[in-house]
Amino acid sequence: MPEQISSFLKKLLDLREGAEEKHAIIENIKDDADFSSARFWTLVFAIFIASVGLNINSIPVIIGAMLISPLMGPIVSIGLALSINDWGLMRRSFRNLLILTGISIVISTIYFALSPITNAQSELLARTSPTIFDVLIATFGGMAGFIGISRAKQSNIIPGVAIATAIMPPLCTVGYGIGTMQPKFIFGAFYLFLINCIFICLSALVVATYMKLPKRDYRDKAQNKRVNQIISVIIIIIVTPAIYLAYTFVAQNNFNQNAGRFITTTFEDRGFVVIHKNLKYEPAHPIIELAFLSDHFSAEQIHEFEARLVDFGLADAKLTIKQSGFALTEEEWQSVMIEVKNDDEKVQALETRLESERAGFQSPDRLLREAQTIVPPITNLAVGTINFGVTYTAGETQQTVAIVYAATTSPLTQIEANVVTTWLKTRLDKTDLITYFVPNPIEIIPTDSLPAR
Repeated sequence: MPEQISSFLKKLLDLREGAEEKHAIIENIKDDADFSSARFWTLVFAIFIASVGLNINSIPVIIGAMLISPLMGPIVSIGLALSINDWGLMRRSFRNLLILTGISIVISTIYFALSPITNAQSELLARTSPTIFDVLIATFGGMAGFIGISRAKQSNIIPGVAIATAIMPPLCTVGYGIGTMQPKFIFGAFYLFLINCIFICLSALVVATYMKLPKRDYRDKAQNKRVNQIISVIIIIIVTPAIYLAYTFVAQNNFNQNAGRFITTTFEDRGFVVIHKNLKYEPAHPIIELAFLSDHFSAEQIHEFEARLVDFGLADAKLTIKQSGFALTEEEWQSVMIEVKNDDEKVQALETRLESERAGFQSPDRLLREAQTIVPPITNLAVGTINFGVTYTAGETQQTVAIVYAATTSPLTQIEANVVTTWLKTRLDKTDLITYFVPNPIEIIPTDSLPAR
């Protein structure tokens, strides 16, 4: 029984099981590395498909470009050449890769320079910040790809690897960066392309070495040692910044999640409608920038919001609320209106909040507090409307008039009553407002106007 298990595991782990004859594997990979007219035109069509897909943000179109991309051949053949010490194949493969890469960048640059759509879509932005995860994808994808190439029977491994490693879209994103003069896209996307190339190549080297493909007979051991050193340096150069980017990616992802929970709990769940949200992640001082519809917060309220940042793991974050002098662009307003229209709960929350604010603004207790700052003797206020059954205005059958009842500790002067009435008309926006004061205001006659005795 143990021998059967051992035999099964040995057969399972042996990559040479079911593989092509070794010389056939080498020849097939060499053929894929060669430059030809068919490879050139296939590349041109793949470039246009990928560029259009990135331009219109269409994932299916981008996947189609991945599948027909001819760039995998030279990359895998470089790894094979390093494994079997075929320096001629390595030089030829590297030269062809440079030519195909240059063609891809030039054609995609021309396309994006002429394209009327210049704004960066999500698929373009997704290819500007490579991380350690892209290194892992390229590594495992390269291993799976080489295994697929080495099989005697056709399989679906190669299409899957082409989709996973995505060689063509990053190059077209470089073209977008050049065509629109945006260095962020140039360097970020080209770095992703280099990660894919290097680690697919290294994966092919590892698998080819494990499969013990026959090496070319070179007696110069110093040259072999020098090549191994170069490979080690390349790995360090590529992996080190990728690890840093992976760390920042995880930290930024955590910040975005925590900031989203903070905004939802602190503002949206309480009826505030966010019309502008900008999350800026910086390792030392991340920023949460917000603006709201029909809300103006006091300094005390903002301080309360800032105190809640700690509860969401955002102690180092800075909360910036745009209020005075802040205005959205037309495109931002359209985006906000579309979001609000498509969100029934947000519409209902907005209507409820506006109604609550309107009612609170005209509530008797609030009016009383404000009135007492004008005329302290006022002790109570009642606000309502009266409906007349008969009106003297032609063409109308009913008239509604707002009325305010005001109680005071002592009679107001007529001047004080007029001041309160004028203020209430402005405050309630009612020109036909009727006010009643209890007790009735008194008229104070100036002493100099009294008749002489």
